[in-house]
Amino acid sequence: MTQPVERTVTIAATANGFGVIVSPDDEAAPYSKDYASYPEARGYARGLKLYKGWTLTDMTGGGNG
Repeated sequence: MTQPVERTVTIAATANGFGVIVSPDDEAAPYSKDYASYPEARGYARGLKLYKGWTLTDMTGGGNG
């Protein structure tokens, strides 16, 4: 039996909005995504934290957007 992969989720500001970066990401079905607004990115990232149990780090300081 294989051990589940420990992943982390990070929200960070990008040139075009906000990125949700999953590390390590799944190459077959990537979880990392970009969003135009902070609420969208935060909602997606919080979903991954709640449903997958992954650690969430918000590098935006709250988004301000």
